[in-house]
Amino acid sequence: MFYGWRIVGVAAASQALAVGTTFFSYGVFVKPLAEEFDAPRLVVVLGLTLLMLVQGIVSPFLGRAMDDWSVRGVMTLGALLCAVGFLGLSLATSLWQIGVLFGSLIAVGSHMFGPLATSTLVANWFHRKRGQALGITAVGASIGGLIFPVAATRLMEAIGWRGAAGSFAGLLVIFSVPLWLLLVNRPEHLGLRPDGAEEDERGTGTQSVAATPAEVVAESLVQSRNFWAITAAVGLAFCSTSVVIAHLVPYATDLGFEPGRAALLMSAYAGAGALGRLLLGYLVDRVDKRVAAWIVFAVLSGAWTGLMWAESYSALMLASVGMGLGVGGIMPLWGALTGACFGRAVFGRAMGLMTPLMLPFNLAGAPIAAYAFDRTGSYSVVLSAFLITFILGGLVISLLRIPRIEPGTELRGAAV
Repeated sequence: MFYGWRIVGVAAASQALAVGTTFFSYGVFVKPLAEEFDAPRLVVVLGLTLLMLVQGIVSPFLGRAMDDWSVRGVMTLGALLCAVGFLGLSLATSLWQIGVLFGSLIAVGSHMFGPLATSTLVANWFHRKRGQALGITAVGASIGGLIFPVAATRLMEAIGWRGAAGSFAGLLVIFSVPLWLLLVNRPEHLGLRPDGAEEDERGTGTQSVAATPAEVVAESLVQSRNFWAITAAVGLAFCSTSVVIAHLVPYATDLGFEPGRAALLMSAYAGAGALGRLLLGYLVDRVDKRVAAWIVFAVLSGAWTGLMWAESYSALMLASVGMGLGVGGIMPLWGALTGACFGRAVFGRAMGLMTPLMLPFNLAGAPIAAYAFDRTGSYSVVLSAFLITFILGGLVISLLRIPRIEPGTELRGAAV
């Protein structure tokens, strides 16, 4: 078996831990922390916003580090830093210490072995099957969302929130061992080629490429139309999806459905997200990547329209599944577009530069929806307004000019 698929397995597990122990489990810690330190929940919840903000700020530096240094080293160090952060959390004596830990060691550490790092690693190992590999890797985040909130809850019931944080720290230390032992930065380091290709699969003649890795630097990235098109399209998709995460359950209860059934909608959304990652990863390797992007935005637009007009529970469930499918496809699509436009050599740098530029989209959606609801007493206006983001995203994709040959790829013989 091609060693790259083992890399995908470790990368998926890494996403599960990085995202599952932080984003998905944060809500489980909110109430115990508020009670322990006699603080408003709003103040405690700001820790998650701080985590997202810090990760956005450090992304360009992290992306560059992974292109220039060892991805294996960065990821292993990140797991250990995150472990120290959770250990500190278990020993914290005041709320400000919680904020410092989430905004430093936990934020930076989890980012160093999370989606940005794993996407860069997997992109190094695959070319023709990159979308499929990225899709499988991204399923790890969904698995983390299914496992770790439940695990954190059970641990808190048994040994308290401090014990749960300490357990997360121990798990991360243990996980750093397979990260160091199993990860390899690039297939060339094992005498292999991306996708496990053989020399004779490439033909005999030579063919030049439009750009070499040495010519693609940070300055030229931000001057590229493709860079801004990918950033805007993915950012617009993320903007509306944050609304779903924060407001799907209250929206359903406002329509008259009981909380238990409303919560099932979020579970269906998360489960469909895992399927969407796999489907889009498979699709993006087989069709024009712009067509794959348009399919994602079409699915999101249709599902969002379904949310707007849903009156029955079955219609709301169908719309939630549709949103999950579309949102699940965003991460592998983002990675596939970035790799096709800029190549392996600067993949991490490109995604790292895009991430902070998307941060306003990520942070704005949910608060805007909450503000609109507080002013109007309904989600109708905000749902109609945010439908525009999917339409704009689809239009922006039209601006992409994907190179016929991936930059930095030396092909022999006919073009693939």
